[in-house]
Amino acid sequence: MPPPMAGNYPFLVRNPQSLERVVAVEIADDAVMQIELQTRLRILLSSSFWICCAERHLATYVYEKDDYPPGDRLRVEQLSAEECMSAIRWGRLQ
Repeated sequence: MPPPMAGNYPFLVRNPQSLERVVAVEIADDAVMQIELQTRLRILLSSSFWICCAERHLATYVYEKDDYPPGDRLRVEQLSAEECMSAIRWGRLQ
């Protein structure tokens, strides 16, 4: 399967009872701009950087809420300082 091009990343999430759902994680344009402004790097939405960010935000949500996101959708509006630092390292590798 080719990497997503539009900032929408589907993940298969399984709860402790082995029930599965596909949860879509969307990276908001503001988060992409945040990376560009703070790091002066443009990281394509098809990059594994964004896939890892989406996965990390989903895992954090599921862990903290002990539930799936409402409507099986999660939108990442803002990134942490750690994620911005990670973007700099990622950009150097591309």
